[in-house]
Amino acid sequence: MVERMLPAVHAFEDTLPDGIDPPSLLGGKAAGLAMMARDLGLNVPPGFVVTTRVCNEFLGTGWPDDLDEALRLQLARLSARAERGFGDPERPLLVSVRSGSPVSMPGMMDTLLNVGMTPAIRERLARESGSRLFAAETWLRFNRMYAEIVLGMSHDHALKKAEHDDTEAGILAAAERIREVSAEHGGIPDEPFEQLTGAIRAVFGSWQSERAIVFRAHENIPASLGTAATVQAMVFGNLDDRSGTGVAFTRDPATGDATPCVDYLVRAQGEDVVAGTHKVGGLDALARQLPEVANELVDVLHRLELHYRDMCDVEFTVSAGQLYLLQVRVGRRSPLAAVRIAVSMVEDPAFPLSKSEAIGRTGEEILKELAKLGKVAEGHSPIATGLAVSPGVGAGALCCDADRAVELAAAGVPVILARAETSPSDVHGMVASSGLVTTFGGMVSHAAVVARGWAIPAVCSLVGAEVESMGLRTASGFFAEGDTVTVDGSNGALYAGDIRVAAGLDLPEVRKLRAWALEAESAGAAEAPAVARLVTAFEVLRTLQLKGLCSVERLAAALGTTEDTITHVLSPHEAVLKTTPRGFALTADGRAWVLEQVALEGAEIGYALEGEWQRFQALNLRLKVLVTESQQSGISGTGHERWDWLVETISGLHSDFRPLVETVGGTAHRLASYGRRFDKALEAITAGDHSMLASPLKDSYHTLWFEYHEELIAVTGRNRAEEEAAHPH
Repeated sequence: MVERMLPAVHAFEDTLPDGIDPPSLLGGKAAGLAMMARDLGLNVPPGFVVTTRVCNEFLGTGWPDDLDEALRLQLARLSARAERGFGDPERPLLVSVRSGSPVSMPGMMDTLLNVGMTPAIRERLARESGSRLFAAETWLRFNRMYAEIVLGMSHDHALKKAEHDDTEAGILAAAERIREVSAEHGGIPDEPFEQLTGAIRAVFGSWQSERAIVFRAHENIPASLGTAATVQAMVFGNLDDRSGTGVAFTRDPATGDATPCVDYLVRAQGEDVVAGTHKVGGLDALARQLPEVANELVDVLHRLELHYRDMCDVEFTVSAGQLYLLQVRVGRRSPLAAVRIAVSMVEDPAFPLSKSEAIGRTGEEILKELAKLGKVAEGHSPIATGLAVSPGVGAGALCCDADRAVELAAAGVPVILARAETSPSDVHGMVASSGLVTTFGGMVSHAAVVARGWAIPAVCSLVGAEVESMGLRTASGFFAEGDTVTVDGSNGALYAGDIRVAAGLDLPEVRKLRAWALEAESAGAAEAPAVARLVTAFEVLRTLQLKGLCSVERLAAALGTTEDTITHVLSPHEAVLKTTPRGFALTADGRAWVLEQVALEGAEIGYALEGEWQRFQALNLRLKVLVTESQQSGISGTGHERWDWLVETISGLHSDFRPLVETVGGTAHRLASYGRRFDKALEAITAGDHSMLASPLKDSYHTLWFEYHEELIAVTGRNRAEEEAAHPH
């Protein structure tokens, strides 16, 4: 009953009942449009939205009986606001019909433009605009999109029928060919309202398309959300020389740099930018064409970023010199950009972003992906260069077909997918790939947006390159499918061979985030000392395995939590525990399980910590020398003649070692707590407790070091026997 009380169709300017989450009902696109129009007073073409409730009803039981009446009522209101009539050949109103999930799904569902077009309206547009070419192109685009999206004609077939010369006669002939072929698929209706309902049905149906299902599965988006269908008055970026279309990020979504990142096309419509089929210009292209509009856009981007307190992704159209906003959402970004943007906004007084919010936006998964960025070996020349649209380095077998990419990946072969441009039909191949290159498209193309969201290294608009059926041709030669290549999405380069090398993670922004997290943890502990740190069974059992035999009290102290927490975590695992008067130990099965989890952890982290391992070797030698000399000198604590030397020496070692612990903890997050444990051991030594240097019965500095050494051996894919042979005492 409550569900039926929710509005089926909602105009941008109307307010929703209390307690309703706008994106959940209206979809993210319409919720953003309504906010910009109603709350910020920005120039948004008027429109309305058919809600997600209707989508779910349509997909479940069919077209609702009362929906036609609701649509006609909203069309009348829209016509009044636009001062044009839908289907009126004298003052025609054309509309777009666009999808809008509650959760961003870029490019996964369908959009139709120029809905409401008829031959009579085409003639009226020609007279109004003074351009018969514009009217003909508008007519062709409508027919092609309707044939593809509503009638289900293949994209390639529709494009072939739409081939034409640049004359009005050629364009109209192409439109007529599409209309003739479409008759076999049900035909393109002449009546505008029938066009509208067909478009809405197609948008709702695209929620169940294969590409949308693949994307939802990858992003864990519930199928029950549904999509809205946004109906909006058309504005034309292809109208004249004072028109164009673009997509803008308020900051660089690849690097996080605090400057607007814009893709813009003069005399074009929106799909031309996001499809990645055209070479695009930047903000400078708009500034050359219309400097006052470029300044207005920069101001709008700043206002939207302040409103959302986050980086935004904004679609816009310029029609006859006037700026219109067509979409805003929080933008998808690379892991690198995520940490840089979060820290920058905390440190910028204009943004009321707290440190805890920044930490929340840069969780464990983002830091894991960031740790995999890597780099390429020096001294290699790229075989092609382009736009660096998604940071990171990936290597694998070159593949030019999404289906073949899936097959190779399933066989365990890393794949670099090369396409002229990607479309939603390539999503399954993109998911399977270790890297991506395209010869068209910019920072906001489908390829770039999806790659950044999934942390896939990517380069777009490769210069002088062409994707062929079985390989990639560049100025450096032809590279066949199966050849190994490396993509550097941080620098916009493609190389022959696998030339990846390890790269340690040492970003100042990551160090700040860790410091803020420690501040928050300390503040929380001071305010509520009874609240225990959450620990996993893997953490507890791994600590137990390293120590061999350990009491609940010692486990709690080592992991910074309470004894009750340790007992609660261990209780389901009694089968792999041996109980003794001195504490717990693991059974053989327990040790095997822990070592299996350690191996899985190391395989996931891969080569990312190789640099830290090499740094550790030098530090390890320094600690061995320190402990040996301490034992030979018989240093027993404060008052011994060499006590000050010991404190000074281990403090210096700790200062050099602590940044390594932080860096490793950013990649292998389970090991981050070692920083606190080493700090505590050093504090005890500095206070005069000599036993905290090397006692095996305490969390002494040397005992912790031994355990940490074991952890580094595991996460870098080594084993103890090999290490002892390579580095004998």
